[in-house]
Amino acid sequence: MIECNRTMEQARRDFAAGRLTGAALLRVPMSAAWTVRLSGAKGDAGMLLAVETLEPRVFASLDKAVRALEDVGFSFTQLKVL
Repeated sequence: MIECNRTMEQARRDFAAGRLTGAALLRVPMSAAWTVRLSGAKGDAGMLLAVETLEPRVFASLDKAVRALEDVGFSFTQLKVL
């Protein structure tokens, strides 16, 4: 799998162009914070990055991480836990 991290603006662009196929919400170990991992159409995947630091963007709550995915363009009506 190819690692392809994206900022929010890059994620919006890639979603609009059909280059993103999915996303996963990952809990930051030993905290209540969350990060977002994006999956690409060509088998690439990577983290949603903070523009200021180019480090994975950390969300204080699951709601904020979900809102970020909606800002990218994803829409969903359920959250399935595996």
